[in-house]
Amino acid sequence: MKHTLQETRIQGTPMHPLKIYEMQDISGIIDVPAHWHENVEILLIQRGRLFLKINNISYTGGQGEIFYVNPHELHGMQSLTADCSYLAFLFPFSWLAFEQADEAQERYLKPLANRKAHVTTYLPQQTTADMRPILQHIFTLYKSVFEGSWLGLKACLLYFYSCIYKDGLVSRRQEESAQPDTLMKISKYVHEHYAEPLSLQLLGKEFHMSPKYFSVYFQKHFDRNFSDYLMAVRVEKARKLLLETDAGMDLVAQLAGFSSSSYFIRVFRESTGLTPGQYRIAVRQLKTDSV
Repeated sequence: MKHTLQETRIQGTPMHPLKIYEMQDISGIIDVPAHWHENVEILLIQRGRLFLKINNISYTGGQGEIFYVNPHELHGMQSLTADCSYLAFLFPFSWLAFEQADEAQERYLKPLANRKAHVTTYLPQQTTADMRPILQHIFTLYKSVFEGSWLGLKACLLYFYSCIYKDGLVSRRQEESAQPDTLMKISKYVHEHYAEPLSLQLLGKEFHMSPKYFSVYFQKHFDRNFSDYLMAVRVEKARKLLLETDAGMDLVAQLAGFSSSSYFIRVFRESTGLTPGQYRIAVRQLKTDSV
């Protein structure tokens, strides 16, 4: 049963490594708890306002603005307005590499691929003005089926990086401290064990802190208490299960880590304004209407 409910939103495929998510929600609430991954993530805000926390720095973005998340950077996002929507471009940087060593590969792509260099998080206004139509064109190519569309979008991404370098937005990476590593390990642990009983006592022991110190440390770096973060992760997992499977509420609650279906329904409604059943029907109807 669990195999049939395996999450289908994989980050691209070997032949099509780029994945673009259209981030918006029928409830008007986007809440992506802090997490990290191996991929590059480029965010283009289409409407409304979005709060982002990337590498422990807070940002507020509006329509048309672009943010860049380097691999291994802890990041999370929450909508600030009900009409908020954005495109999230995710891909492994190794996809852009050339087999033959040349200046483009060795001087520009390799340092980013090896994480010896990083791109600035918030793209300045002039760069954004140049890159917005490029990203929109990549999205159009991504949606198309004509011959050569993937060649075109890969070429567009290489052009994106040429402009990033031209505008001086790439820096050599400083020696990393232990703190970001600890934060990523905490996030990874919660995202891997969210369906299990988790507590401050357990997490404190896992990361060699007292429960009280872990609670203060977590609140400081994640901008919410541990209980709220865990609930946000579980609600996010439940959303995916509701939309990508036909599992009943009891099973969704169990797989998402809730102690009972009644508790799951109450927390989900408090988070989204809709019951899980209403949410599933509304989103699927919206997708049907848009086809």
